[in-house]
Amino acid sequence: MENISKIKERCVGCKSCEQCCPKQCISMVINKEGFWYPYVDEKQCIECKLCLKKCPVENTNQHRSQPKQVWAWKNKNSTDIMRSASGGAADSAAKLIIQRGGIVFGAAYDEELIVNHIEVTEDKDRYKLQSSKYVQSDPKESYSKVKQHLSQGKIVLYTGTPCQIGGLYAFLGGDHENLYTVDLICHGVPSPKFFKKYLQYLRDQLGERVIYYNFRSKEKRGWGTQYLLKTKTKTKTKTLSLDRYGKHFMDGDCYRECCYQCNYANTNRVADLTVGDFWGIARSHPNFNSPQGISSVFINTDKGEKLFDMMKSLAEVEKATLEEGLIKQHNLVCPSNRPLERNTFYNGIDEPFFLNHIKIGLQFKVRLKSILPNQLIQKIKSI
Repeated sequence: MENISKIKERCVGCKSCEQCCPKQCISMVINKEGFWYPYVDEKQCIECKLCLKKCPVENTNQHRSQPKQVWAWKNKNSTDIMRSASGGAADSAAKLIIQRGGIVFGAAYDEELIVNHIEVTEDKDRYKLQSSKYVQSDPKESYSKVKQHLSQGKIVLYTGTPCQIGGLYAFLGGDHENLYTVDLICHGVPSPKFFKKYLQYLRDQLGERVIYYNFRSKEKRGWGTQYLLKTKTKTKTKTLSLDRYGKHFMDGDCYRECCYQCNYANTNRVADLTVGDFWGIARSHPNFNSPQGISSVFINTDKGEKLFDMMKSLAEVEKATLEEGLIKQHNLVCPSNRPLERNTFYNGIDEPFFLNHIKIGLQFKVRLKSILPNQLIQKIKSI
């Protein structure tokens, strides 16, 4: 039948089809790797094809723009920038929209450290959306909620991966005056099942449940790729590449299959603003560099420029070029490569000791970097 089932492994998991189906005959089912895919009750399907009309995979050219400007961004608020993965640009956008009485949607942990898209309307809850979550976020019914808020004339900011933003525009059938979007420079997403298994592994190793996890903590070494976790009595931090979960996220052998053919991994952006780490800042703008982190902000649309102008009082900014913003941002050029190891990575994921068998390797360069003072690393980068 002509419905969303034909998308198969190209599916990005945005759940637009599930939310738009007039017969409610589409449900999202978790596959053996832990990613959700649409299942269609063919007996109920009327072949209206609305699920395909609302699918970002079938509508990849909707709301796409080349960057008009590129900026380096450094949040002025010391607390907010330390809670952010880099310079706090996405958080500044969220802060502005909430101040103006709007609603912000973004990825947040729940009490079990499952990552879902939630809506935030009060500044005291903004911390839930701060920093990176390197696992696929469940959009749940967020698109339907956005549509409802927009129909009531409310201002909405939606942050997420480019495919999630693409799914939102497809679901809505285009742009809306009160809608602002921010897409994140995305490498790819591991499955929620993998992250859940990892948390169980940590619980076994530490003897206590993990109650806090930050993939991009700055507490010990400043801006970089150090994770921080906490249990009731213990705290642990380590370089992501030396961790059983982080290593494979960085290597890209655990991503959703569609990530390796991502239609959004280029400079033809889908959101009003694109934000990420400005990894090349130490060389291109050494006087603006900071151990607290710098964001790159790509202004893609007129609405994005309007949002940027409204929020830039919250930060120090410096004009940059597109070429400078692309340094060490491979996923603004092309999708992540699919390693051969991806063929077997999820084999045995349901076995009790799946994480115990995951290898990290010696990685002498990474281990050396992890013990060098961060100030020395920043100096080397500037050279």
